Amino acid sequence: MEQTKITEMRNRRISALSKGYKQRVGIAQALLGDPKVIILDEPTVGLDPIQIIEIRDLIKELGQHRTVIFSSHILSEVQTICDEIMIISHGKLVALGEPEKLMHDLLTPNEITITAEADKEKVDEILSGITGITETVYSEHQESEACTTVRIKTDLKEIYDMSRQLFKAFAGSDVVLLEMALKQVNLEDVFLELTEDTPAESTSSDEEVPEATGEESPAETTEVHEESEAEEE
Repeated sequence: MEQTKITEMRNRRISALSKGYKQRVGIAQALLGDPKVIILDEPTVGLDPIQIIEIRDLIKELGQHRTVIFSSHILSEVQTICDEIMIISHGKLVALGEPEKLMHDLLTPNEITITAEADKEKVDEILSGITGITETVYSEHQESEACTTVRIKTDLKEIYDMSRQLFKAFAGSDVVLLEMALKQVNLEDVFLELTEDTPAESTSSDEEVPEATGEESPAETTEVHEESEAEEE
């Protein structure tokens, strides 16, 4: 009760507790036998923001002394809580690894959107002298026809190398950069890359587990875990 912070509720009926406290009671029940592995399925569903933060902190604390397998489709939460991630699609394990490694290995992580005080031709001219650009996508600027907005993708490992080049190139051409927004991939991008627009495949139960290979298959569940490669069917 102390570990799950429900001591103050010890004389309450469970039916009278809030959903957040009921979740804590469930975790406390799981801890009674001092297990080495705890499996939690969507433990924060339906909780308010404060309860979600408290449950996340509790899961992190539990993960310091035992393995916690945490299943969820809330990918931002998975990325916040877990040390290692498993992505399962149609019953097949399609990725396994640390969040940063998955994002680095499976996707080109970097993208910058700029808005410049110049027309498309001038922006094109400036960008042609910059190395590391793999794709440019232009869009209409809503507020001024004299401005150009372009999304730039790069294969440079360090996003700031590209932003430095952009800043110097536009400053050297005496063109004002009104905006520069850096985007890096998150777990949702990885999940979509692995599972989107691919037909289901039947797999054998004794198939070898891939190590963050980037194999594709459509999504059904997302499984994540801490400190262990134990699996839940």
